[in-house]
Amino acid sequence: MWVPPGGAEPPPLLPAQPPAPSRGGGAVRALVAVCLLVGALVVGGKVVGDRNWTLPWKGDTPSAAPIAPIAPSPPLDFAAVSAIINPTLVNIDVVVGPLEMRGAGTGIVLSSNGQILTCHHVVKGAIEIQVTDVGNGLIYDATVVGYDSTHDVAVLQLVNAVDLATARVGDSSKVRFGDEVLASGNARGAGGTPTSVAGKVTDVDATIVARSQADYSRKYLNGLIEVEATVVPGQSGGSLANSAGEVIGLITAASMTPDPDATPTVEPTPQAAPEPGQGYAVPIKDAMAIADQIRSGQRSDTVHIGPTATLGVVVSDSKSPKFMGAQVEIAVFDSPAYAAGLDTGDVITAIDGKPVDSSTALRAEISARSPDDVVVLDVTDKAGGHRVVRVTLAGGPPN
Repeated sequence: MWVPPGGAEPPPLLPAQPPAPSRGGGAVRALVAVCLLVGALVVGGKVVGDRNWTLPWKGDTPSAAPIAPIAPSPPLDFAAVSAIINPTLVNIDVVVGPLEMRGAGTGIVLSSNGQILTCHHVVKGAIEIQVTDVGNGLIYDATVVGYDSTHDVAVLQLVNAVDLATARVGDSSKVRFGDEVLASGNARGAGGTPTSVAGKVTDVDATIVARSQADYSRKYLNGLIEVEATVVPGQSGGSLANSAGEVIGLITAASMTPDPDATPTVEPTPQAAPEPGQGYAVPIKDAMAIADQIRSGQRSDTVHIGPTATLGVVVSDSKSPKFMGAQVEIAVFDSPAYAAGLDTGDVITAIDGKPVDSSTALRAEISARSPDDVVVLDVTDKAGGHRVVRVTLAGGPPN
């Protein structure tokens, strides 16, 4: 998650339409979650923006029956579990281009040669990634092996890493309501020894709406472990561990704690009151299934492998009543789209003969390709004229 230096005010909360209640009896959370990456746009040494994920307020919906503990886990020894977990974590620092926005997060060491599990939003848009291993104190450059933005999972590879301490991976299917757990990570991007906070599991199948304060994108994340603990920005990608020191979750988000002195941007109501102290983690079983797919090089509709291709456009859904597609808002200077003559108002309606009916569809098609791939675009201009454009995709940061 991003932690903004300077504490910039978050944008207004947006109304969320929560999905149906989760299968495990846990209530649906319509939250603006802080995706726990710390970051800020720095220009001339001054903080002028932030890159937080926020989770909206928590609105419980009725559930069929409360989740009852089946077999309570052993009591958690804070010091002992921290000693096991902390050396298997890394502190991640990123630079996001082209405006050199800086951020920080956390990662979990999966292999002694430096394969790292983290959240996709920690490395989204990164043009430079440096990783400090907590176990040995060394700093490494890192590359992105692959990622799944839909489920907020990514795998990194450290350059020239050897003999790293690796995490113990537990069984998240055995996590129960009321279990004591420990959340550890690079709180607020401070670096050094990870910050650990203990709490109890309050849901094993939570659904949230996550919103990025960097680009205002929103996504549903479901099937999450919810913990009553003060998880903060910077701990995204960190470990949620059980009393045995096994990782049972990948920390991904937290509910925002409002500033009591700040002017509210949304009229508070009993139903929309923020509830502080909630953290969320992707169950490690789910995160590792995606990580193993990435490590084996198996690309899919949601999993991207290797370098990311870019067309170099900012797009929105077509506003024309006559045809659907991805409308070009900006063709970035010196990008493949700019070189191919794409202009504001053009609508991309197909790629390689496959219809494109929205900006989301275009992004998915580009994400499935690699740098230097040649694509053929069907384009309709503002006057209704049609043309076919061949474009060689360039390399870009993780999408």
